[in-house]
Amino acid sequence: LWTGLLAEWLNVVLKWLFFGERPFWWIHESGLIRKEPLMLRQFSVSCETGPGDPSGHCMVTGAALWPVVTALTELASTHSRRLAVKLMPFVAYALLLLAVGLSRVFVLAHFPHQVVGGILAGVALGWGLQAQAPAAHSPAFFVTTALALLLGSLALRSLILAAGIDIDW
Repeated sequence: LWTGLLAEWLNVVLKWLFFGERPFWWIHESGLIRKEPLMLRQFSVSCETGPGDPSGHCMVTGAALWPVVTALTELASTHSRRLAVKLMPFVAYALLLLAVGLSRVFVLAHFPHQVVGGILAGVALGWGLQAQAPAAHSPAFFVTTALALLLGSLALRSLILAAGIDIDW
């Protein structure tokens, strides 16, 4: 849960900084389709209105499932010496991330590079936080960190708005 929370916070901050376009809107605004307008139907899953870089679905999934995958790998290693069995959790993890990424591209919520960026950021965050076991910290640590994240994001938002940049474009 802690890793997922940090991944979600970092994703919002990165979206404020990268301002990634979304394919559904970009196709109509780019001017590349001049002859006949591309007939796209909008569905609730493709109605994303904010920035799209990096993919939050991929980033949070990649980060939040990393501890689960490493725990399953350790469990598999205690019960089997076969490399295929030990690697099975990582294969399932990679296939799940691929499926999430492809689905986000399919519904025109993200460009492929946004999906790849989300996956890489999520895996890196999950890997980087695995040494920071949440059980080793006191509740005061979590309250302090959550407050720091809140104040940090409010400060960053204020700086961006003061610079005249519309983060709700």
